[in-house]
Amino acid sequence: MAVENSGMLFYTEHRYYGLSLPFGHESYQLINLKQLSLHQSLADLAHFIRHQKSNGPEMEDSKVILVGGSYSGSLVAWMTQLYPDLIAASWASSAPLLAKADFFEYMEVVGKSIQLSYGNNCSLRIEKGFRFLAKLFDGDEIQELLYNLNGCEDYSPKNPLDRAAFFNGLGNYFALVVQSYSAYIPRLCETLMSLDSSDELAFIEFLKLLYSEGRRSSDCQDFGYSSMLELFTEDSVQSSETRAWFYQTCNEFGWYTTTKSKSSASQAFANQVPLGYFEQLCQDAFGAEQTAQQLAQRIEQTNSKFGGFGFNQSERYAQVIFTHGELDPWSALGQQKGDQAIVLTGYSHVEDLASIRVTDSVQMNLAKLRVMSFLRRHI
Repeated sequence: MAVENSGMLFYTEHRYYGLSLPFGHESYQLINLKQLSLHQSLADLAHFIRHQKSNGPEMEDSKVILVGGSYSGSLVAWMTQLYPDLIAASWASSAPLLAKADFFEYMEVVGKSIQLSYGNNCSLRIEKGFRFLAKLFDGDEIQELLYNLNGCEDYSPKNPLDRAAFFNGLGNYFALVVQSYSAYIPRLCETLMSLDSSDELAFIEFLKLLYSEGRRSSDCQDFGYSSMLELFTEDSVQSSETRAWFYQTCNEFGWYTTTKSKSSASQAFANQVPLGYFEQLCQDAFGAEQTAQQLAQRIEQTNSKFGGFGFNQSERYAQVIFTHGELDPWSALGQQKGDQAIVLTGYSHVEDLASIRVTDSVQMNLAKLRVMSFLRRHI
């Protein structure tokens, strides 16, 4: 698109990610994270645009097109609302627009996408497998399986946070396949369906295959809450950007993939991961002031500022085109209706963010042509 429209391409980096660390190695200390926010990032981008236009005579009168996917897709949409004078048009791919703590819809879509991609027998086997695991926990009969999976000895099945961590981690595996590797859903299901005639036993065998690498390792598999919390702590070698992103979710967006919700009728993942699990992670990672009430208030502020996803596009985001994959769990919080929204059958997260290529489906090619046509009209 840049070539066809004599455009220049710039890639900008969000503060606190990659090399853009305002306080160097100390950027992830709690006191320094106060400068990490959606609004600061948007202001950075506005400054970048103004700087480029004022320092390059050939760009002074150039039109600016923003393109982003996932969270950056949200950013390019929100930029058009806060800085309409700087932006001619934006393409937001797979962009969630509604901040929401109890994002139970995410895992619901994961289950539905597996069903759409392979059939009911696979999604039913996963559902029965998760319910069987919950029964093992309820009956204090999970220890043998944990031993076979090389689980760490300090894991406590009776601890609600450890239990939620186990089910959240396992659910994340299926979510990762659906969101990022949707083409592999049939292969996953074929493996699962080939293991045993019994849904429950087949699922257990699948878990043994899934964690087989850990059984060969001298290190145990840490399924517990403390292992998850370590990803977000200040002094962890694993944290860095993971801590930064979690800080943003705890203060602006929520977007927690719960499976235990009063609003959810789905049984696909056994209703084992409550919102309280994530709220506790926020507080343990960022201090006592990081309460559930504060999270709810900040989410309300985000939605009040940007309007969520229930809007009339002729009045809001008129210069934005939205694209979503039908299988993408994030699509549940995005704009999927109207002439400026495209939903791609059989695709998942940001799979449309690439140049047109011969391997694209007819629908994908047509979608990209529609995006190009929309953006060209605004140049």
